Amino acid sequence: MTKNKYIVKSLTPWMMDELKTFSSLVNFDLILLRNPEEFYKENLNQLELNDVKIYIEPFAYNFLLKKLVIILKFFFSNLFKFDFGYNTIIGIKSMFWFFRMNLNLFSKESNIHAQFATQPALVSLLIKKYYLNQPLFSFTFHAYDIYFNNKWFEVLVKNCYWAFSISNYNIEYVNNKFIKSDKFILSRLGVFRDTIHKENRNDSDYFTLGLMSWFWEKKGIGYLLEAFRVLKVNGFENIKLKLAGDGPLKNKFTSFIEENDLSSNIELIGKIKGQEKDEFYNSLDVFVLPSIELKNDQDGIPVVLMEAIAYSLPIISTNVSGIPEICINDYNGKLIEERNAQKIADSILEIYNNKENLIEYSKNSYTMSKKYDIEINSKIKISNLNWR
Repeated sequence: MTKNKYIVKSLTPWMMDELKTFSSLVNFDLILLRNPEEFYKENLNQLELNDVKIYIEPFAYNFLLKKLVIILKFFFSNLFKFDFGYNTIIGIKSMFWFFRMNLNLFSKESNIHAQFATQPALVSLLIKKYYLNQPLFSFTFHAYDIYFNNKWFEVLVKNCYWAFSISNYNIEYVNNKFIKSDKFILSRLGVFRDTIHKENRNDSDYFTLGLMSWFWEKKGIGYLLEAFRVLKVNGFENIKLKLAGDGPLKNKFTSFIEENDLSSNIELIGKIKGQEKDEFYNSLDVFVLPSIELKNDQDGIPVVLMEAIAYSLPIISTNVSGIPEICINDYNGKLIEERNAQKIADSILEIYNNKENLIEYSKNSYTMSKKYDIEINSKIKISNLNWR
């Protein structure tokens, strides 16, 4: 058992990429607060082959009295953070998971890193309190965990070793909204640039755009579909869209496509991974992600944009959160205002009608992608974590 601990509630594809990179560089234990989906089984097996010990829901009713004392102190010292909303859910679940946690997995020498400034970070903080504040504790914050009124964020920052941010925008945001601190470190996510197989795109009668995402509101996919309705009405039948992914809005999007006779223009290809992703990106001329800002949520810097530029794709995206750090208008694509289907259509046509810009944007995307090399960024993060 190593002193290095990585705590997460639910896995994501980008998180698996960081875990795989970490596993090739350093020893650590992975602690999953929830049972992972079958989708991640192959990747978890690879982590185990790299000597990562994985503990799934490692609950044990040990040290109950001392745990209860820690929980009561935590509750009463943070009483006003329990606001009968999402902050209450975070607090109660964190105390519950801590109460059930097998604390034999930790010690005073532990160096704990948590993903997201919610339950994983609070559980880590409670473990630190249990061991008399001696373990090192850090966390990474992303998007949904800071764009609502997260009353736990300040106490997490005050008690952590480092707080990692995926974008400069987020650092400025939390400095202004929650707490100013010199503990914030920029730690970009990334992709495996060296393993990406880029093909020369053949000349085609079709100009193909693509989007890969979870189908929910903040991705702005409805505005993209409306943009394609506008393009079709204006006779641009040779401009196509491939939609990869799944999610709660899939049926709504399918109905829109059928009702507006867009089936020949828009292809739904479902969830993809591995070679399918490689083939998907290599089939595109442009990647588009029209993210929007919601009341309590928005994108950070979507990993799909990092993947797209690593494939040398021009991108069309919106001026939301940290996206302007990866999509620079008229450098590697088009950065447009959110919630505007006409602007999406206009941007598509600007690139479609200017092949010289398409080539230049493509080159610049690949240059930009050097900032989002997961192997380089992971080495820096591990060094900052003092996990060596």
